[in-house]
Amino acid sequence: MKNILFTSALAAVLLMVSCNDSQVKDLPNESAQSAVDSAKIEVEVSGLKVAFIYGDTVNTKYRFLMDAQDELEKEQRVIEERINRKLQKAEQRAMELQKQAPTMTQMQVQEAQLELQNLDIEIQQFQERLATDFRKREVELQVEYTGRVNKMLEEYNSDGTYDMILNFQPGGNLLWIKDSYDITDEVLQKLNDQYDADLTQQSEENTTE
Repeated sequence: MKNILFTSALAAVLLMVSCNDSQVKDLPNESAQSAVDSAKIEVEVSGLKVAFIYGDTVNTKYRFLMDAQDELEKEQRVIEERINRKLQKAEQRAMELQKQAPTMTQMQVQEAQLELQNLDIEIQQFQERLATDFRKREVELQVEYTGRVNKMLEEYNSDGTYDMILNFQPGGNLLWIKDSYDITDEVLQKLNDQYDADLTQQSEENTTE
């Protein structure tokens, strides 16, 4: 969860940058028209108004992500506890049948074996159902996160100040950029303010119900 940041928006941005770069590199030098086209592209690229955000900072300080991570970790513990209880009951039942085995008829032994097989299948299906529900909730939080960030960035850049807002992370595609283009603190503050406002509104709505 913490490693996803601006996945859809940044993919498009980085693709646009890489496409522009490849267009410049692939232009042949023999043609005068190609040289003119190359110059135009370079002017267009250099004229872009760019800002960037430290993705790691947002990942660690955006309260929505922190709460989402806490929720998933708690849910993971609940799932493990529920599975362990199921396993313990199955083990207890297996021990009971094992103790009864010496006095069982052949038919009873077969029935006991079938019961244990069904218990095993039931536990597997239970685990799969819980895992599916967990993944579903994880995806829901990821979608909500992306929606929140995209909506806020659209509002933040509603005046068209920037042509691109990039994600700067160690080891990422963006290797270096001037600190003067950094808008991390402003964006993070707006994200947290909006999230706090949403929580307050939700709390008030729950109180009035």
